[in-house]
Amino acid sequence: MSTQTSKEPVAAPDAAAQPQNPVPDAFVPAATGRRRTLALLVVLLGLLVDLLDITVVNVALPRIQEGIGIDAAAIQWVIAGYTLSFALMLITSARLGDLFGRKRIFVIGMAGFTIASMACGFSQTPGQLVAARIVQGAFGALMVPQVLSTIQVMYAPHERGRAFAILSGVFGIGTVGGPLLGAVLTEADFAGLSWRSIFLVNVPVGILAIITALIVVPESKPANAKRLDVPGVIILTAALFLLVYPLVQGRELGWPWWTFVSMAASLLVLALFVVHQRGRKDSPLVPMTLFRFRSFDGGLLVSIFFMGGVMPFFLLNTLYLQVGQGFPILKAGLTGIMWGIAVPLFGAVSSRVIHPKLGRAGLQLGLLLMMAGMFILMWTISTVDTVTPWHMAPGLFIGGMGMGMSFPPIVSFTLHDVPVNDAGPASGVYNTVQQVGAVLGIAAGGVLFFSILGTQAAGAVDKVIPGLRSDLAATALPAQEIDRTVSRFRTCFIDRMGSADPYRDVPSCRTTETAGQPTEAAQKTATIVAGHTAQAIKLDYQRSMVLALWYMVIMFGLGIGATMLLPKK
Repeated sequence: MSTQTSKEPVAAPDAAAQPQNPVPDAFVPAATGRRRTLALLVVLLGLLVDLLDITVVNVALPRIQEGIGIDAAAIQWVIAGYTLSFALMLITSARLGDLFGRKRIFVIGMAGFTIASMACGFSQTPGQLVAARIVQGAFGALMVPQVLSTIQVMYAPHERGRAFAILSGVFGIGTVGGPLLGAVLTEADFAGLSWRSIFLVNVPVGILAIITALIVVPESKPANAKRLDVPGVIILTAALFLLVYPLVQGRELGWPWWTFVSMAASLLVLALFVVHQRGRKDSPLVPMTLFRFRSFDGGLLVSIFFMGGVMPFFLLNTLYLQVGQGFPILKAGLTGIMWGIAVPLFGAVSSRVIHPKLGRAGLQLGLLLMMAGMFILMWTISTVDTVTPWHMAPGLFIGGMGMGMSFPPIVSFTLHDVPVNDAGPASGVYNTVQQVGAVLGIAAGGVLFFSILGTQAAGAVDKVIPGLRSDLAATALPAQEIDRTVSRFRTCFIDRMGSADPYRDVPSCRTTETAGQPTEAAQKTATIVAGHTAQAIKLDYQRSMVLALWYMVIMFGLGIGATMLLPKK
């Protein structure tokens, strides 16, 4: 396979030595015409099912808990097990695609993912479900790197913008649509399957994708791939595990000391990996020559900040709508549709018009629009007491516009100068950095949000106490009992919000009912307290979400700063 030559000017160390008349593009696509389009859609279908399965489980967790009696620790691993195995396998899976053929590894990944999905759907115990999710994540990691690699061998550099725009739409639909799909399938309860349908729906989709991929996706692998760097795989897997495991488990465990030691150790092991790769001349897992491309280095850094802002936003926005505003699962999912509509729409505009004309400035404009969307949402949340999907729509749509305009050029810049023979390692590195950025962002954004919830709790509860006193006085409750009830209410609320769960069973909340009251009076008091608790939760989440959105603004702002490392075109 020939090394691709860009038709666009790029910044390279030897740019001054380039001839005045550029060499004609010698790129030969692995597929063309209708077959290429179908092949693109098939590999993107694999990416879509992976994205959906990362988030689809969240909304079904209560039903899963009811169905197989899963405890809190196992619930966490249903989510974390997938994320962990997925992140650990990405770079190795990309190299396997180079060695054995990207189409072959994609089909194997889809087949394994489909079987693991079936195992998830038919799980009878928590252990079976967790094990199936770990396997599902590993096979998902086999599929995903082959997507970018296949795009690179099917599309010349100047053609990839449109393919990446479609990929951007799939990414937006997958991240926003997961909770909505999970809600629809769980609530519909097809054939009495309840939560099991969120996994079993992958089976017919997977079979269709496998059959179609075997027919239309071209096989490709570079000529320079010889054998797998097993020591490199072991060292890199250890480095990623030391980094990702504490990130996905840290908040649940209260960030014990060993999580920070593990993350620090991951940097040392990663440095060892770099030394190993530099010393390996024969088929390294990650060729260090990739990092001589300014576009590749800059694109990876932009991707970290981009994912570090986008992924925690989706999580915190869902929490705000469902817990803070009391939206049902389906309503919360439908609210995000405006973002999902804007991403593919403006991804197409970006790839066809904005990115070709503006280059780096078009990417910066997209990130600025994402910041603008966050500011609009801040204003909406802080000024509207009871929001509706229509209140959220402008900010979400503008944020989606920005994401649609940002994602295709980030991918395009990152992979533009990478030779086709290095498509596999470059895809694996890009996907891994993207995944690490997402996990880092979710961890940092989650810690920030739940910390703010605790610090804002006292102000929120004090805001509703006058109304609580008034309502309790209207029941002819003695003043002394009112004082005791209000005091317990305040302590209970602050303790619950400090634990990041407004409904958690904490000791201070077990004596909220006024002792010695008749049953009817106690019930009235409990009803009044519950109503004001809901008001305090709404107010606390409202204030905390506004402050947490500043985190996303900062991440997108850092992304704009990182774009200065990219060439202008």
